[in-house]
Amino acid sequence: MKSLLPLATLCFPLALAAQNPPPLAGDWDFWQGRLAHKAMAFVHLPADSTGGTLRLRTGESPVPPFASVRLAGDSVFLAITGQPVVLAGTLHGDTIVGQVVAGGRNVAPIWMVRRSTPPHFAAPYRLWPGPVSDSAYAFSTDTAVPMHARDGTVLMSLVVRPAGDGPFPVVLERTPYGRRSGPGEGRFFAQRGYIYVAQDVRGRFGSEGTFRDLAGQDTDGYDAVEWAAALPGSNGKVGMLGGSYVGWTQWFAAVQHPPHLAAIVPIVSPPDPWLNVPYWNMNFAVASVAWACLVSGKTNQDISHLDIEQGLRTLPVARMPSALGCGHTDYWNDWMSHPTVDDYWRGVSYQSRVPSVTVPALGISGWYDDDGNGTTTNFIALGRAPHHPFERMVLGPWSHRGTPDLLNGEFGDQASLTQNLLALRWFDHYLKGVNNGVDTEPPVDLFIMGDNVWRKENEWPLARTRWTKFYLHSRGGANTSAGDGTLDTLPPRAEPADTFSYDPGNPTPYIVDPRELELNLNENYSRLEAERHDLLVFTSSPLARDVEVTGPLSVTLWAATDAKDTDWHAMLLDVQPDGTAYRVQDGITRARFHDGFDRESFPPRNRPVRYTIDLWHTGLVFKAGHRIRVAVASAAFPKYGRNLNTGGDNNRDSTYVTAHQRILHDRAHASYIVLPMIPR
Repeated sequence: MKSLLPLATLCFPLALAAQNPPPLAGDWDFWQGRLAHKAMAFVHLPADSTGGTLRLRTGESPVPPFASVRLAGDSVFLAITGQPVVLAGTLHGDTIVGQVVAGGRNVAPIWMVRRSTPPHFAAPYRLWPGPVSDSAYAFSTDTAVPMHARDGTVLMSLVVRPAGDGPFPVVLERTPYGRRSGPGEGRFFAQRGYIYVAQDVRGRFGSEGTFRDLAGQDTDGYDAVEWAAALPGSNGKVGMLGGSYVGWTQWFAAVQHPPHLAAIVPIVSPPDPWLNVPYWNMNFAVASVAWACLVSGKTNQDISHLDIEQGLRTLPVARMPSALGCGHTDYWNDWMSHPTVDDYWRGVSYQSRVPSVTVPALGISGWYDDDGNGTTTNFIALGRAPHHPFERMVLGPWSHRGTPDLLNGEFGDQASLTQNLLALRWFDHYLKGVNNGVDTEPPVDLFIMGDNVWRKENEWPLARTRWTKFYLHSRGGANTSAGDGTLDTLPPRAEPADTFSYDPGNPTPYIVDPRELELNLNENYSRLEAERHDLLVFTSSPLARDVEVTGPLSVTLWAATDAKDTDWHAMLLDVQPDGTAYRVQDGITRARFHDGFDRESFPPRNRPVRYTIDLWHTGLVFKAGHRIRVAVASAAFPKYGRNLNTGGDNNRDSTYVTAHQRILHDRAHASYIVLPMIPR
């Protein structure tokens, strides 16, 4: 559902503060946005004032060289050749902190940190070796090809054709982000003997009608597949491709069973909308307002100037778009009006129909993809269906953008892939009939973080998993990482409960910049956990050996509150020997939905209730000397909307009360995390 913003769109001004700034010449780690403080790229600055470069970790250069590199007192200015873009910032020792400046306006914060060693570049790893269609074809492009949907609405497409009579199979993407937004995709597939079609979904860009989020994507998807199959030069076989919302459009088409759909490749595809976007387990994801503002017009809107971080604090939540100045939309009003799973949400659901899908599906996602649960749950659901089609799943060390560049940590030479090559091999087999073995190999490819290698598996979850409970313990003082909370495999006996207060006016933070449209990253929470007394922190002893945790994660909490309603949040973290605490995964549950998302069932006040919190999944080796940590709170704002604790409408109310919380962990009320441990 997120838009993927390429690095080439970034412009940076850096203003630096140091009394005696050192020369700028040398190599620097570079990252942008308030996401993970991770080197998503490298900057090399020469001794003279021109020709510096910015290169991705693959070695690619997404922007031209710097036209000038200037140090003026404590300010640095890096101007990009041929673009109205400057990097400007302040130098603090060996760190530059600043902003991307484009057209005189700040676009995104950036950091640069001087390296003591040369940068390491690694070409994209070839996960599936073997021949694929080569780039032998010239091609032509038609940017405005109309299609009439069954109700007469005209949907506009870009069509890129290989030269020649064909017949050629068709690769189709249906997108709300603009059919011309990815010209490289069309060129890639057309050169390799595919007709490529990018279609604007209803109500967006060149397509008629009204955009109502997911409404109508099933029937429009069916019509688009059948229309594409009948294009001149088509061989009648259509494959669908694309990520995020464009993964959604594939599943919506596939559950309609268009006769000419032959294969799909949904990448970072979300689950049903009440499980992730715009609601996370029926807890409204207020950061969805950034996406709602982005797509609030006929075309993508510029949201770089919006103070979304401040806008997220608007109450009531329903007023957020107006407070930001981007206006309400029909689907925003729909989101606000349906705070439980009802007929509205069932009408835009696809996952209950996934077992009926009859075409081969290749799902691609990352361990830190904030839509990643859709990929794993769909793999499981389709695999349980009788006589199901062949399916494969690839999970890598990536965020929603399909790259490790936004993540903390080094993942080695196998971390980056060219995902189009996976899709190409898939389509070569299912659309061209090439016997390339893609359907006979193990169906699951997992990148195991820590080992930093890919591993092939035959199922998900792994059959050899040892589901291991790590129990929460304390003497009643687990508040902050300086408290007495511990985590181990021994069940609790007689232990006092831990308590904390949750104030919606000062909710426990989640480290993210909502404008970046990335919500699942492995940020460092050590400072937050040292300072916030509304966080309970349970940490294991240092591990004596490496421990692999690969598979689904869940936390069971026995919790009580004096409020009518509240939230319970849990986070799994990897604590390194220096105290750095990186988020692995997290999840939330709302008390009123402890009996199901389709009904409100408020818990009895001040009485323990058992809650299960889904933390999705991981594939990580906790290294020897590291510690495993679980942190418990009642908020993770702004990833999840604040529960106002009143039992009222959290979307439309403005008043809130402080909740006084208890987490139990005694013999009768054991609280624990279940870790999928893999024997080594």
